[in-house]
Amino acid sequence: MNIAELKGEKTLKTLAKRLLAEPSKKTKKTTNAEMEAALLRLNPQLSQIRDLEEGTPILVPNEFALAADESFTPSRGLTEALLRQAQEAVSRLRGVLKERVANSAEETDGVQSWLKSEHAKAIVRDSPELKEVLSSAGTAAKTLAKEQATALSAEESALAKINSQLAAFRVKW
Repeated sequence: MNIAELKGEKTLKTLAKRLLAEPSKKTKKTTNAEMEAALLRLNPQLSQIRDLEEGTPILVPNEFALAADESFTPSRGLTEALLRQAQEAVSRLRGVLKERVANSAEETDGVQSWLKSEHAKAIVRDSPELKEVLSSAGTAAKTLAKEQATALSAEESALAKINSQLAAFRVKW
């Protein structure tokens, strides 16, 4: 896949004409209409080409012979930047997960503390039928904490796996 960029074209026809190389013995003859169809298929935003800014990247399939100065293949720098962004996103996700689990654990601790408080005990004394409900709430809070710890562990494993998969894309030059 090649990448080109808009240089102020206002129609798909003019973009295709600029990008398409003159046919030679080494290149397959391609019509502007074929190029336009391929560009639109890969870049649906080109249906609104007049609204796009100059410099907008455009994907161009490899099967088209392109004018020499009109395309480039993604470089190592671009690849590294994309990998870095992906790894940063995974790190941010890991932080959000830890924060949410910490908040939930804090809320669970608050519920358990309240259930052990004098106020809760007074409610049970005044309304004995609530004893079972409050006991179930305490059990649920303890179970929730254990389930969240297990879920966090599984999520951490999944994120570590994603990070290792991302590392496999790093090319050693």
